[in-house]
Amino acid sequence: MPQRICVTGAGGKAGRAVVAGLRAHGYQVEATDVVVTRADRENGMLAADLTDYGQAVEALSQADAVVHLANIPAPGLSTPAVTFNSNITMNFNVFQAAAANKLERVVWASSETTLGLPFDTPPRYAPVDEDHYPLPTSTYALSKVASETVAGHVAQWSGIPHIALRFSNIMAPEDYQRFPQFQHDPHQRKWNLWGYIDERDPACWPWRSRPRPFAATRPSSSPPRTPSCPARRPNSSPRSTPASASPGKSASSALCWPSTAPARSSASTRPTPGATTCLPRADP
Repeated sequence: MPQRICVTGAGGKAGRAVVAGLRAHGYQVEATDVVVTRADRENGMLAADLTDYGQAVEALSQADAVVHLANIPAPGLSTPAVTFNSNITMNFNVFQAAAANKLERVVWASSETTLGLPFDTPPRYAPVDEDHYPLPTSTYALSKVASETVAGHVAQWSGIPHIALRFSNIMAPEDYQRFPQFQHDPHQRKWNLWGYIDERDPACWPWRSRPRPFAATRPSSSPPRTPSCPARRPNSSPRSTPASASPGKSASSALCWPSTAPARSSASTRPTPGATTCLPRADP
């Protein structure tokens, strides 16, 4: 089992929760981000620009595995070209650096936007499930779709499992104060069909993600089984069934590419040959 884990994008909302969760479970964490405050530096965070392949290789050089969260996190924050070019470059560099350093596992942040979000144009059907993929409607989403393909091939070449978590909109505990207004004006959240995840959920997934048949996932209305995860207290925050996932499917799925996995037969998901579609599994 990997003991030293590099977390990229460690200064972000999910990144800080993942770092805290991994450390709480006894892992040694190498935290990196492109912008590092003095306080972060004093806590051991490394400044690294992952669009530079050399820096990516060096950042991962002492790690057994990587949780890669560093990307421009949403459309509209940079120009469309910068968003795509930056994200695809960072993702390829990390995947290739993981292969060069012979890491044991790559867990990285894809996005629900690969399924067609935000739904300025209504989805083809609802609830939306994995068969709605791929439908990128922005260069941000396109960078994630392209990166899933890249990850699949690098996994095949290297034999390293790559697990892509299609995160929904990440909410911090303080964000729940705004939920009552969504109740009175549901149009505010129609852009992703009212789906979200708690920022503490990603903190539980990196070491729990395992290849698992897609049909065997638990209903999305059931809260994750997290008895051993201190990062998120069960029932500590409001939760809803994410409408961006159909019953029986999790809103934030993972695409796992072990090199020996059989090809998935569903043409609608268009996986890389040899790839397996699977979800995070919370072991009891």
